[in-house]
Formats: sequence, C-alpha cells, structure tokens
Amino acid sequence: RVLFDHVFLQLDRGERVGVVGDNGTGKTTLFKMIAGEQSPDSGSVSVARGTKIGYLRQDATFPPGSTVIDEAEDAFAELHALSHKLRDLEHAMAEVEGDELDRVLAQYEKLQHQFEQAGGYAWRHKLEATLLGVGLPKSTWETPTDKLSGGQRSRLALAKVLINEPDILLLDEPTNHLDLTAIAWLEDWLSSFNGAVLLISHDRYLLDRVANRIVWLARAELRNYPGNYSAFIQQRELQELTQAREYEKQQAHIAKQQEFIRRFSAGQRAREAQGRAKHLARLMKSDAMIDRVTQNKSMNLKLGTDQRAGDQVLRVRGLSKSFGGNRLWDDAQFEIVRGERIGIIGPNGSGKTTLLRTLLGELDADAGEIRWGANLNIGYYDQRLDDFDPENTIYDEVVSGRDNLPDKEMRDTLELMLFRGDDVDKKMGVLSGGERARVALAELLLDKPNVLLLDEPTNHLDIASCEALEGALSSFPGTILCVSHDRYFLQKTVGRLLVIDPPQVNDFAGRF
Repeated sequence: RVLFDHVFLQLDRGERVGVVGDNGTGKTTLFKMIAGEQSPDSGSVSVARGTKIGYLRQDATFPPGSTVIDEAEDAFAELHALSHKLRDLEHAMAEVEGDELDRVLAQYEKLQHQFEQAGGYAWRHKLEATLLGVGLPKSTWETPTDKLSGGQRSRLALAKVLINEPDILLLDEPTNHLDLTAIAWLEDWLSSFNGAVLLISHDRYLLDRVANRIVWLARAELRNYPGNYSAFIQQRELQELTQAREYEKQQAHIAKQQEFIRRFSAGQRAREAQGRAKHLARLMKSDAMIDRVTQNKSMNLKLGTDQRAGDQVLRVRGLSKSFGGNRLWDDAQFEIVRGERIGIIGPNGSGKTTLLRTLLGELDADAGEIRWGANLNIGYYDQRLDDFDPENTIYDEVVSGRDNLPDKEMRDTLELMLFRGDDVDKKMGVLSGGERARVALAELLLDKPNVLLLDEPTNHLDIASCEALEGALSSFPGTILCVSHDRYFLQKTVGRLLVIDPPQVNDFAGRF
C-alpha cells in the first residue's frame, strides 16, 4: 500500500503548519522520516546543518528509575555541563596569573556567552513554568515515571520537547490527555515560539488558532493551503466544486465527440470523424483529463431511537464524592429534561468521568440522590475502550448480547462504520484506538438508546470521523450528556455546560 508518492514539503523558520488527513494515511510515518527514524523508499529529507529537531510521539516512554523532575532536568543536560565547566574555570582563575589568566578569562567569556544563549540561569524557571503549564503540578514532580498514568506520561513528554526549544517541533497529537487549561497554555506557547512547527492534530480549534498553513495528506499526495483550518475547509470545498464542474464539462465534450464519431464514421464526413477519434484518443491519455472528485470513505452515522423518553430524564440532588481525601464535588445538583444536550468540562482529575460512572451506578456517591426518569434506554460510550475481549472478532463483539437483532442489520451497521468484508473477522486485541472507537459507536447504533452518556467520544477519531459524529448527534432525537475537551465538538454539539471547579459543579446555560 502506497502511503504517499513523490511528495514535496518545505518548512521555513517561523512557520506553523498543521498536518491533517484520515487515520492511516501516513502522517506519523512522514514525521518519523523527517526525524530520521525511518527511511523513504525514494527521495530525500534534508535538514539545514545545525538544526535541532524536537519530536513528540504519541507513545511516550521513559527509562526505569527516573522521576518527573529527573526527566525534565535531563532536557537541560547541555546547560548543566556548561555550568560545571564555568565553575571549573572560576576555580582555575584563582590559581593562575599573567598570560595563563588571560587565556582562562577568554575561555570563560566564551563559555559564559554560550551559557546565556542556551538559557542561562533562567532554566529552572522555564522548567517549572513548562511542567505547570502542561498540567503537571509540583505534587507529581518526585513521582517515578513508571507510576505515571498514560495522560501524565504524555504531558511529561510534551514538556521535555518544549523545554528544549528546538528549531523544528514535530508534534503528533499534542493535545491528547490535556485538559482545556493546558491546551490554551500550549496554544499561547506555540503562538510565541520562534522556530518552525509541524503539527498533527484533530483539534480543529487548535489548528484554527495556531496554524498559518495546512498540509492535507490524502490519496498519497500532499496538498498545501495557506491559512488556518477554517481557511483550508473553504479552499478545499471551492477547489472540489471547480473540479466537479470542469469534470462534468469535459465528460459532456467527450460524449459529444463519441456521438459524432459513431454517426459519421462512414460516409462523407468519415475523414472528420477519424480526426476527432485521434484527437479524443490523445486527450484520454493526456494529463488534461480531469479526475472525478472522489470523497474519502467516512462513517455514515445516523443515531436513532425506538422509544420516547419521559419529560424528566435525570434529577440530581446533594451529590458529593471524594477520592483519597480529595473532594471532587460537593452538594452538586442539576436536572436534565428530554432533548437537552449538555457538556461536562473541567480540569484533569476534577471527576468528570467519575461523575458519569456515578450517575450510571458503576460508582457509589458519598451522599446525595440520583433519580432517572421513566422509559429510558441509556447508551454509554467509555473513553477507555477496554471493555472488550481481545480474542473476540469485531463481529463476535457486536453480536454479544444482541441475539435478537438480524445478522444483516449488524453487518450493515459495521459496514457503515467502515468495517467491510473480512474486516469483521479482525481480533479486538489488534485494533487501533480509532478502530475500537468505531466498534463502540457501532454498538450504540445497534442499541438505539434515547439517552447518550459520552466520555471523550472524539478521542482516537480523525477529523472526518469527528465531523460524521457531530452530524449524527445534531439530528439525534434523544438526550446527550457528554464529557469532552474538544472545544470545536462542544461548540457544535452542546447548548449547556456543567463546569466542574472542585468542589463545585457550576451549571452554565450556554455554549462553550
């Protein structure tokens, strides 16, 4: 399978380029080639001499035995070495004189200039500000890296890359596991960064605020669009509309020529017909042939429900919850009526997922009352995507507990989620995060809930799939309660917010 062929990309200092494309098109592979971790089949990657590249991968790993602060300080290894050399020279100056002292002084001044250029004595402030900015409080700094959660490892890896301030930043989904405060901090940091940035992200809000060029990887080609993500969408739609019109015009011309050749291939106008046939043959083989506009495969989501819920969907009174002495929320109370679309936002660790699981009865509250309404069929999308038997096939997983549904309906639903033919025989244990997300969404389609509880539903989805999900939710006739840090998704989907600010849950009657 060809990921990309004869692509060209130039990156200049100060550019902030967003790289977009469907999952599996080769975005991460492209980054690995730029970073020198993989070699292309043909062509070359050239980086200016002395250019320092910082690469944030999606799968962060750290050596055993190190702590958060150890790893952060490792980014300043060069500064540490310079600092030690400066101290050695200071000691040497006290013991020499004359020409030898002049030589040591000259060496000291040169090293001191290098030290100041590399950040000097401000390194500690930069280190602490970056760790706090990405959402790693001081209470985590002495934690061994092997004890960190997946989200904390991702934030530490991001901090290390940013602390280094390389000439080129390669960021592969940097907002994964960041809360809204940390994402806003990252946007400000990138906006003031003097180097070049290549950024893979499905966070459309981030791409709108940071990118000044979008590179679209599709159909094995790289296409460049000046401006941010919104500008890219407008340009792409205009480009495809123009191409579609030119294609139709050319097809009409070809049909007209073919009809002439058919009617007059014999008789007085045979010579003219032969000339047109030669012209048409040359056209069909030339670069002047216009391709039909082809749309990439995307999920065809339509969420429906078989039953109408009662007017009162949920009533919560005096709900409180603590974890290990940490008060998440205290005396929370709110009501939800049929048809409402509500988002839950708050910093990492504030108890957003815990609130959903408590409402579902998977966790016990410390105090308070949860009263669900009548005639409800609740569907839950769990961001962990781990409630699967890894040995099950996709088809086995979907069939489990749904014996009353026709086989054709289940296969048709999987096809809508892009699992076609032998795809349904893949084992769950080998699926990517995006594929597992599509299996979970397929199950929601089949269960036809009238109340949806969604925990970070756009994680692992590419932009096209996020847009398909947004479209499905916009026409969903039921009720939605959704945890998300995807601001674009929140703005498109929900009209009311529960804002967790421990230990308060504030009810905000408006959009993000």
